[in-house]
Order: sequence, then structure tokens, then C-alpha cells
Amino acid sequence: MKVKEDAIVRRFHSEPDNFRLAVLCGPNVTRCQALANELAAPFAASAERVDLTIADLTESTARLHDEATSASLFGDKRYIMVRLNSGEAVRAAAAIENLLDSDTKGDPVFIVAAGMADKTALAKKIAAAPDALIAPCYETTPENAAAAISGMARDEGLKMSRDIAVAIAALTSNDMVLARLEVEKIALYLDATPDNPQEVEAELLTRLGAENDEEDLGLLIHAAIGGDTKALANELAAVSTMGFSEVGLVRLMLSHLVKLADLRAKVDQGASIDKVVNHPAIFWSSRKYFSQQLKLWPSEHIARLIERILMLEVALKSSGQPERVLVEQELLTIARKAARTRQSAGMR
Repeated sequence: MKVKEDAIVRRFHSEPDNFRLAVLCGPNVTRCQALANELAAPFAASAERVDLTIADLTESTARLHDEATSASLFGDKRYIMVRLNSGEAVRAAAAIENLLDSDTKGDPVFIVAAGMADKTALAKKIAAAPDALIAPCYETTPENAAAAISGMARDEGLKMSRDIAVAIAALTSNDMVLARLEVEKIALYLDATPDNPQEVEAELLTRLGAENDEEDLGLLIHAAIGGDTKALANELAAVSTMGFSEVGLVRLMLSHLVKLADLRAKVDQGASIDKVVNHPAIFWSSRKYFSQQLKLWPSEHIARLIERILMLEVALKSSGQPERVLVEQELLTIARKAARTRQSAGMR
């Protein structure tokens, strides 16, 4: 069954026993992942999570079905999370179709198939299945982003002008996950609630530094993935004095890695690194970082990085360990791996 992106979570949660599969597709990668997290949220606290990759699904077309219908070691509820990078949905089609064709119902399966269009044969088969949901996630326009931010603000007890909502949309590149973090940060700063609404002044955006925060976190991400351990240590020290959102950093890093994976796929298909990084879609100040990272990370390693960051987000919400410690440990692990690759390749 095909539904709109803003309805898939509500529809699945209202009838969880009626749907075995929920798929998020389309060009808006962060929106796809955010909705997948919302779909899985009721299970995350008590059910066992099983993560599968494209390698798992291509190695055995029965793997997805088997995992969904297998009992956990202790008989607990389980849920399956699958993340497919751009172009991988075609390779996973046989495994997904095998699940849909089975009469055996099992644990829910959530698939993020970023980049897959909703007009493909696989998407149409999912839409035709009565026990499956699929929702395409499109890029958010500035107008829609501003309207959504205004709604978020009202829900948080903020009196926000449209101009400020437009400014937040621009600062977060119309990414509703990051925009929500900014709205929540403002509400927390003003101690606003629906019962105690507060006015948002324009200068508050500058004071809270949304634009600078994102820029600083971007430098931190580039240092980690680029294997510059010295720069990473300096950036961590800099942002630690001001504080930063660990979840916001994870979401930014995920968005960056998805873009890196797409660029790497183009290089694997024969395009030169110089050509892909000089595309207008890559901001000029980031091109040198992307160029270096494409030389350091092959496609399969980028896929593993994405999996690690997804698991880091889960750990931030469930491990009970200090969030800052978890994030810094992961960044250092990634930076050391990249640094070893740089050294072995003779890169400066």
C-alpha cells in the first residue's frame, strides 16, 4: 500500500499486526531514516533489533524472510532494519519479493531504500501488497520547510514569525530532522511550553549559533572521515567548550556519508573524482574534503561507516553511557582508520 510520508508512521502504528513491511524510498535520505526510526521506536525499548545490509540480502535471497520469521534466542519480539544505499534496491529486489510472497508472517521489517523511485517494479509490487507500506520521501521545498517549522514551533509553545521560520529552514538546508533540533533548542532556551508560550526574537538565532554550530560540526566530521587526528582533537576541544547536540552531529554525519556513498558509486562507475566533486551540488568549500575522502574510502567501507553511525544513534538512545563519550570514541575510531589508510597510501 502506497501512502504519503507524513502518514506512514501513523498508519503502521495504528495497525502494527497488519503490516509485515514498511519501506521508505525517494531522494530525501535523512527524512527516510528519520521516519524509519519513528516506525521502529515502539519496538526499540524492548525488542531485539536485527540489522541487515545489501551484502546479507544478496548472499541469500531467503535471508530477509528467515530473519523476519525466526524466533529470538529468548523468544522475545524482534524487528529487522535494512538500509540500502542508492542503487542497491535493485540488487535487494529478490530478497524483498521473497518476503512479500511468503504466507508466513513474522516480525516487522523496516527498509530505508534511499534513492529508489516509487515508480520502479519493486516499489509497485510493495505498493500492491496488502500487508506492506511504502512512502516516497521527497526533498522539502523552502516553503514547505518554513510551514513545517512554524508548526513545530507552535507545538513547542513558541511564537515564531514566518521570517524566523524561513531563516531556520535556510540554516538547516530544509532538513526537517535538523530543523526540529533547532526548534527544540530554542524552546529549551526560552523555557517555552504550550501552556507557557514564548516569543522568539530574531537575534536569538545568532545568539544560539545554529549556522556556526553546523559549520563547526562539519569541520569535525571532515577531520574524522579524512583521518586528520590532530585537527579532530582541536575541533573536539573547540566544540566542547560551547556544547553541541550529539544527535545533531550523528544526523549531519549520516547525511554527509550518504552523499559520499553516492559520489563513490559514480566513481566506481568510471567517473573521475575531480568531475564528481566539482558538480554544482557539492558546495565549493567542501570539495577538497570530498576529494580526499573519496580517495580514502571505497564503497564497501562507506557502507560500513553508515551502519556504524546508525548503530551509534541507537546507542545514544539506549546504552545509558554518556553521549559525548560515545560520540568522541566513534569519531576517534573512524579517524584512526582513515589515518592508517592515508599513511599506507602515502597521502599527506
